[in-house]
Amino acid sequence: MSAAQKYQSQQEWWDDDGATQAIPVGRGAKTAGTATLRSVPRTAGQRAGAVSTGAQRTLTLPALPDPSRLLTTAAIVGALAILLYFGITSLFAWTQTKLDDIKYGRPRTSQLSASVGHNEANGALTHFVAMNLNRQVTVIEFPGGDVTKPRVIVGPYLFGRSEDLTVVKLRTEDVNGDDKKDLLVQVKDERLVYINDGTNFRPITAEELAQLKQQEGGR
Repeated sequence: MSAAQKYQSQQEWWDDDGATQAIPVGRGAKTAGTATLRSVPRTAGQRAGAVSTGAQRTLTLPALPDPSRLLTTAAIVGALAILLYFGITSLFAWTQTKLDDIKYGRPRTSQLSASVGHNEANGALTHFVAMNLNRQVTVIEFPGGDVTKPRVIVGPYLFGRSEDLTVVKLRTEDVNGDDKKDLLVQVKDERLVYINDGTNFRPITAEELAQLKQQEGGR
């Protein structure tokens, strides 16, 4: 190798800070010349001291869900929930109706035997039959069990959908404290009170009802 070529090879060097390369002026000259520095950019891996293998790695991020598909899914789930709710509600109502058919029949009828002091000298209890006859609440009393002397108590007329299937229930209780069993007719959440006057049942008056509510509130 000639002296000029050795000199040229000695003039090529790397700067630790800027990755610069010295390129001598006049490569064919035999004498020492002035070197010109050229900046060579470094990669991020080289700046961090990493060794580049030449292979580039691509980081793939998960794709965001499509908002329209999310809305469609939510609408379908909501519709199914509504259908399920109404289905369960309808099934429950249908089951309750069938159970009432078995227990109370059609028209809805319930019965009660109790001692109320009406023609019970022979020791027989008075028998009551409560019916929802085409939405009309009707109670028939057989004093002392005598079917030849029935007494009819006409109750309220029921309005509303499927009220012809509402059950009418009976019980006796002394509500005014006169030692006589009064008749209570239960229609859903409504309670009808008929006062026992010793021989018959009559509807409770407004004053008696106010006293009854006051007594029940004080308990």
